[in-house]
Amino acid sequence: MRPCIRWMRFAAVAAGLALAVQPSVAQDREYYVSGTVVDAIKKPIPGVTIEIRERESRRAYKIETDERGIYKLVGLPHGIYDVKASKAGYQGRTFEWDLREVQDRLRKVEYDPLILLSETQVTEIKHDTKLKTELDDATALVRKGDFDAALGVLASMLADSPDDVNALYLSGVCQLQKGQLDAASASLEKVTRLAPDFAAARVQLGVCYERRGDKERALAAYDAALKLEPENRMALYNAGVLHYNAGRAADALPYFETGVRVKPDDDQALEMAGYCQLQALRYAEALGYLERARALITDPQRAATLDEILRELRPRVPATPTPGSRS
Repeated sequence: MRPCIRWMRFAAVAAGLALAVQPSVAQDREYYVSGTVVDAIKKPIPGVTIEIRERESRRAYKIETDERGIYKLVGLPHGIYDVKASKAGYQGRTFEWDLREVQDRLRKVEYDPLILLSETQVTEIKHDTKLKTELDDATALVRKGDFDAALGVLASMLADSPDDVNALYLSGVCQLQKGQLDAASASLEKVTRLAPDFAAARVQLGVCYERRGDKERALAAYDAALKLEPENRMALYNAGVLHYNAGRAADALPYFETGVRVKPDDDQALEMAGYCQLQALRYAEALGYLERARALITDPQRAATLDEILRELRPRVPATPTPGSRS
């Protein structure tokens, strides 16, 4: 009988060991984690090493993404994990997986796509951030009217990035304000070549040409801006004035009328539209525009001039009969 007793004791001990080990085995297969690693344009990145280390136990795992950029790990025990994704030529990423909840059965966890930036992209981002900071500084100086200081900042930007459109545009604006017309033309013309849809640059270029006495090129620049931005008020007004001063009031009128439609309380557009109508001897229309302008004008000299014109104009416009009055 003794051999049988010994066997029974051994079986009992073995059963105890099985009970002690079983939870550990279950914990080792608590989680099935997966995810994808992609680049900045969401293209999968194969061969990315994913290193995983549990904080308390220091247990470590290492996997790689496949040709589709997918990684998978089955049987990850519960815990908090420090995770690192790395590949040569890319900026590494570190993050945390919180998998502390103990599961009764294997649980699948799919993480959001992880984006890795290439070292080239990181360099470009840092470069763009630097340029943006410098551009903000230059813009603030322009608003203060400190054009010399702004040009200093912009020169540094252009030394680093000669084709930076924003730096070229602001340089042209500063040069224009300082009367450096040749330099301003060169800067703004380069902007229009690099960014043909940059309407504001074409407007400033028109101003530059106008100050140089090249009225036809100025008008062409304003019209080019208006093709891009039909409601650009500065281009509308400047182009209208060029036509009016050249004796083409009929050509000027549509520019000012559009300006009034865009901004009904634009006293300058209203006044010029009135003068165009006056040139065409359309007195009633002229009176309507000029009276609206006069109601908005506060400058004493402009107000006095317009008051004199209105005194002469009003007698030429018949009064509109009121309803029920006798003719």
